[in-house]
Amino acid sequence: METNLIADITYVDAPAGPPVALPTLPPTVLTSRLRRGLLTGLFHLVEARLLWRFMRTPARVRLAIERVNELKRVYYGELRVRKIARVAGRYYREYQTPGWPGAAYDAYVATTVNRLVPFRGDAETLNLVFLAITKKCPLACEHCFEWDALNQKESLTRDDIRAMVAAFQARHVTQIFFSGGEPMLRVNDLVAVVADARPGTDFWVITSGFNFTRENAGRLRQAGFTGVTISLDHHEPARHNAFRGSPQAYENAVRAAAHAHEAGLVVNLSLCATQEFTTEANLMAYARLARQLGVTFIQILEPRAVGHYAGKPVDLSPAQLTLLEAFYVALNFGPQYLDWPLVHYYGYHQRRMGCGGAADRFLYVDTDGDLHACPFCQKKSGSALGGNLDEALAAMKNRGCHAFAGATM
Repeated sequence: METNLIADITYVDAPAGPPVALPTLPPTVLTSRLRRGLLTGLFHLVEARLLWRFMRTPARVRLAIERVNELKRVYYGELRVRKIARVAGRYYREYQTPGWPGAAYDAYVATTVNRLVPFRGDAETLNLVFLAITKKCPLACEHCFEWDALNQKESLTRDDIRAMVAAFQARHVTQIFFSGGEPMLRVNDLVAVVADARPGTDFWVITSGFNFTRENAGRLRQAGFTGVTISLDHHEPARHNAFRGSPQAYENAVRAAAHAHEAGLVVNLSLCATQEFTTEANLMAYARLARQLGVTFIQILEPRAVGHYAGKPVDLSPAQLTLLEAFYVALNFGPQYLDWPLVHYYGYHQRRMGCGGAADRFLYVDTDGDLHACPFCQKKSGSALGGNLDEALAAMKNRGCHAFAGATM
């Protein structure tokens, strides 16, 4: 059995260098209204073809269309998705939806339809897994939800990671996000595991940008990775560096975005919108930075009182939550922002249709292989290693999420 555990080491930051020069990278979000319209029509045709394959009869196809449209109304309300991004020959409309064309996209549609109009011999609804593969990290982030486990002795071997990926793929999971700690410290394991995985899953790595060199970006892409989520928590370098506890954090993040863009990986910038950050001016400055870097997605996370934030009053005010929702709506659906990055703000949808965590649509596996509702709802519900995974997933669904009611559809 391969061990491939990271040695216990002490990280020492080098002194901060000169200010990083921000590149201006080509956009991935389509700017042509005609092209967007044609692709939207093509998506409708693709999904209609898939529905016919799954449903087999006109009556069941009509029923599936009605229920999918109802799901969209619950999720989006009166809003209509228009923005589309193109990266490496695939098209993207949502951060937590696989790109099309690809086996992962078809499998995602199949699972979505199966929960609305069952057509296959299982009740699997899980689409996405956050899989933490290392306790090691060179940073000391203000909000770290794995703070208590950070830089402790490793638990997971490469074979463990490979086994968990295979187990979740067998349950139709279409997106796996590797996190940590800093998963790029295990880049050799990432490359080996994904290269061995079967088709049908989009793989992402969630990173601070540490060790995300041009060479490693190319290796990830060649192994079969789809994208990279880069933590960037402020548009001002000094403030991001302070938040992450490293004088090199901002430079690492920006360089990682450039290397990923060059390699043909989808780039998502992940922002923890703290009380201090969440103003209209900061949000728009951040969006302009993301646009300059040519990224596809901006993900907004709300701070939670777990990990390094445990016991702290970090919740956003009602006015700040309203501001985040307005930002989400404007950037995604406002006509003046159609060529800006797409914004993913799950809190917007959680407050309207409930939470899809706790193995309903997604879950979190920690650095010991234990299952949790999500990275911010940490209460062990069994293990992804050994034992009966189906029983553990069923128990997690019954327990749900502590912050939101379960998804209504």
